[in-house]
Amino acid sequence: MKEETFVGLTGLDYAVLLGYLAVVIVIGLYFSRGTKNTEDYLLGGRRIPWWAVGISYSVSVTSTLSFVAIPGEAYKSGVTMALGLLLVPITAVVTFFIFVPFFFKVLVFTPFSYLERRFDGPVRTLAAAMFCFTRLLYIALVLYSSSKVFEGTAGWNLTTTILLIGAIGILYTVLGGIRAVVWTDVAQFVLMMGGLLLLTIWIVDGVPGGISGIFGYATSNDHFIRSQGADFFSFSPYVRITIWLIIAGSFSESLFFHSSDQITLQRMLSTSGYDQAKRALYARLVVDIPMMLWLWFIGLGIWVFYQHQPEAARPVVPDHALFQFIASELPRPVPGLIVAALMAAVMSTLDSGINSLATVFTKDFYVRFCQTEVTEATQLRFSRWMTVVTGLVAMAVALIISSISEAAESTVLESSWLWMSLNYVIPAAFLLAVFSRRATGRHVLIALGTGAAWTVVLIGIYLNAQHHGRETVSPFYIGASAMVVTIVVGLVASRFARRRSDEELKDLTLWTLSKGDE
Repeated sequence: MKEETFVGLTGLDYAVLLGYLAVVIVIGLYFSRGTKNTEDYLLGGRRIPWWAVGISYSVSVTSTLSFVAIPGEAYKSGVTMALGLLLVPITAVVTFFIFVPFFFKVLVFTPFSYLERRFDGPVRTLAAAMFCFTRLLYIALVLYSSSKVFEGTAGWNLTTTILLIGAIGILYTVLGGIRAVVWTDVAQFVLMMGGLLLLTIWIVDGVPGGISGIFGYATSNDHFIRSQGADFFSFSPYVRITIWLIIAGSFSESLFFHSSDQITLQRMLSTSGYDQAKRALYARLVVDIPMMLWLWFIGLGIWVFYQHQPEAARPVVPDHALFQFIASELPRPVPGLIVAALMAAVMSTLDSGINSLATVFTKDFYVRFCQTEVTEATQLRFSRWMTVVTGLVAMAVALIISSISEAAESTVLESSWLWMSLNYVIPAAFLLAVFSRRATGRHVLIALGTGAAWTVVLIGIYLNAQHHGRETVSPFYIGASAMVVTIVVGLVASRFARRRSDEELKDLTLWTLSKGDE
C-alpha cells in the first residue's frame, strides 16, 4: 500500500493558528468576570440572545465531527447520506414542540430533572448516567476527529493533537462557562464560513468545468447519489446505507437533540424564555442545513479533483482527502486559515460537551447526593473542577477510540455512528414520559436496560466481524434499532399497568400539558 505524503504547514500557517487559539482564550478570560453562581456559569444568567444561541446550537451540532466526517464520507461513498438533510426541518421542529415545552414549565438546568418529576429518582439517575457516558464518548470522538485534521495537513501524530486541542478547550471553557462557549461559537462560525468559502473557490477552480463539472463527473461515475438498486429499500441490517436508515437517522438525531441532549437544551435554557428558544431553533435551521450541504459538496469536489490527478497522488484514507488537499494544493497562508476554521469546528463541539457534562454532574449527581446542603459557591467551584475532569477523561478515551477505529479502518462518520449508538436509547425514556399514561419508573428502567444491552451486543458483533474481515451489520443500523427496541420494550412492559388520571400527570405528558406560556 502506498504511503501518503504531506507538504505540511509553514511558519506562517502556524502563526495564523496561534492567533486563533489566542482569541478563544481571551474570550474565556473576558467572560470569567462577573460569574457569581451556577446560573451565570452554566446558563449565562438565562439572558443570552436567541440569535447567538441559534448560531452556537448549529455550530455545536453540525461540527460534531462534521468537518472531518462528512468530506471523508463523501469522498469514500458519495452523498447518499445527505438525503437525510431533507427531513431535518420537519424532524427538528416536531421534536422541539414535543419535548422543549416541558423544560420551560419549570426552569430546570437539565432535562433529566423532568424525568424525576414524571417517574422517579432512579430513572433520572440512570438516564443522566447514560448521557454522561455517551457524551464522554462524543467528546472523545471530537478530539479523535481533530487529530485527523492535523494528521492530514501537518503529519502530526494522533496523540499530540488530542492532548493539545483537549488542553486548550478545557482552559477557555473552565474560565468562562456557557457564555464563553456561546460567544466563541459565534466567532468560530464566522471563521468557519470564511474557511469554507476559500476552500470552495480553490476546489471549483481546480476541477474541469467548475461546479457543473463536479456534479457531472460524480453523476456519470456513480459517485453522487450512488445507484443502490433493490438494496436501497432493503430492511437487511447488513446493507450499509438504506432509505430506512437515512430516515431513522434523521428522526433519531432530532429526538435526541430535543429530549435528552444537554448540549442542545442547555443553550435553549440559556435564553430568556420559550419564545426565544423557538427563534433560536429557527436560526439554527437557517444556518445549519446550507452549511451541511456545503460540506457534502466540498467532499464531493475533493473526490472529483483527485480523480483527475495521477493515482499515486490520491489519498489512501478517505478522511485524509480534504486535509491533504489543503496542505498540498493551497497557497500560504490559506492552509493556516482553513485549518484554523476546521479547528474552530472541532473546538466548538469540545467546549459544548465538557460544559454540558459539568452541568449534569453538578445538578443531577453532586447536588442530589451530597449529604449536606451545597451552597452556590461550592456548586460553582465543583462545576469548574468537573469541566477539567471530564475534559481529561475524554482525552484518554479519544486515544483508545483512535486505536480501535484505525484498526477497524472505519471512516470518522462510521466511527461516530458506532460509538454514539447508545445516545439513541435515552430518548425512549422521554418518549414514554410524554406519550404514555401507563409507563412507570420500573417500566422505563427495564426498557433502558434492554436497549443498552442490545446496543452493546451489536457493537461487539460489529467490531468482532471487522477484526476478522467478515460481513457485519451497518454501523448506521445499531443506534436506530436500539431506539426501536427500547420503545417497544417500554410499551410492552407498561401495557397492563394502570392508566393514571389527568390530575396525577398534570403538566407531565402531552395529554395533560396545560396551555399558556411555557
